[in-house]
Amino acid sequence: MDDQEKLAHNLVKFRKAAGLTQLELSEKIKYSNKTVSKWERAESFPDVFTLKKIAEIYGVTVNDILDGVAPQDVHEAEDEAKRKPDYPVKRAILVMSCALLFCITLVAFFLMVFAVGRGRTPDGGVEISLFNAAGYCYAVFFVYNIPLDAIACFIFMLVVHKHAEKWCLTVILWGILASIHLSIIYLQPLTALIYICGVPFQILITNFCRYLNLAINDGEPKKKAPEKVPEQEDKNK
Repeated sequence: MDDQEKLAHNLVKFRKAAGLTQLELSEKIKYSNKTVSKWERAESFPDVFTLKKIAEIYGVTVNDILDGVAPQDVHEAEDEAKRKPDYPVKRAILVMSCALLFCITLVAFFLMVFAVGRGRTPDGGVEISLFNAAGYCYAVFFVYNIPLDAIACFIFMLVVHKHAEKWCLTVILWGILASIHLSIIYLQPLTALIYICGVPFQILITNFCRYLNLAINDGEPKKKAPEKVPEQEDKNK
């Protein structure tokens, strides 16, 4: 199925999900029902402004229509995943993974504070401090933990719920940038400019999740409805 056929399929899917006929939709967007029929047969396509208006009628976004993933589809997939017997086990693994990562971070933090600290005192002991001699703050370790937990959540949502969550990748991206910034801020105050690099990556994340979810949904088995002759369908509408 090429991109044109996917869009046509999605237009039919969302119209039926909204409980509208081709005629009812055409009246709302001020087009003929024959034009709507052509869109849904991949013979022509609505312009971006019309597509936006259609999305508003369905209560979704243009990206939702392009992806073919309606909000209710995501909720249904999540509910189905939660009904599986092994779901509590997988959720427990996620919680344990996040807890383990936090414990490792906590141990590393205390080791650096009490075993390394600011350095050695004249009598050979450790000068306990949240900062090292160069000004690096060991509390940054907890910021390192944020993208690691987000990675665990992203894998969980992808494997269990069959859905790529954009917020997970967003937290991973900005968590990594914050980690880098806070790790070298004592060396150069202008390191905050590193956040500018996150803007193009944020755009890539949005497109990546959209195409990944589309690939996942295309890979799922779909029930085939009996084919109808387009002309006869228009008359029934």
